[in-house]
Amino acid sequence: MLLVLDSNEYIFGFGAFKKPACEALFNLITDVYPLHSISIPRLITEEVRRNLSPAEFSEFVGFIENLAVVDEDFVVPFELGSKYELHGLKPADAFIAAYVEWTGADALISENRHFLKQHSSLPFKILNAENCLKLIKASLQ
Repeated sequence: MLLVLDSNEYIFGFGAFKKPACEALFNLITDVYPLHSISIPRLITEEVRRNLSPAEFSEFVGFIENLAVVDEDFVVPFELGSKYELHGLKPADAFIAAYVEWTGADALISENRHFLKQHSSLPFKILNAENCLKLIKASLQ
C-alpha cells in the first residue's frame, strides 16, 4: 500500500509534542517497507522543516531518506490541482489532494484533513495515524 503522510504526521512523530500513534506508524512503516511505502512532496518537507527543530528535522530526514524520494511539487500536473480547487479546496489542500491522486497512493494520512472526506469522489482514503496502523496491521495477518 502506498501512503502519503501529511506534514502533521511527521510533526507529531518527530516534534516536541509527540502523538504515540504517529510514532508507532513510523516504526511500523519502517518494519514493513517496501510492502507498505510512502511518497512525499517537497511542500510537505518544507512545512515539516518550518515546524521542527534542526535536530528533529534531521531525524525526519533520516527516516524518509531510506523510504522515499522527495517529489518536486512542479511534477504534479497543474490541471489536477485545479480540479480540486474547483471543488472548493484551498490551494494547499488542493495540491495535497492532487499529489495523492497523481502518485496513485491508496491513502492520505492526516490528523487534520478530515474535511476531504466530504468529497466522496476522491480516488484515495483519508485516514488518521491510528486508523492507518489498524489497516496495515490487518493487512499483515
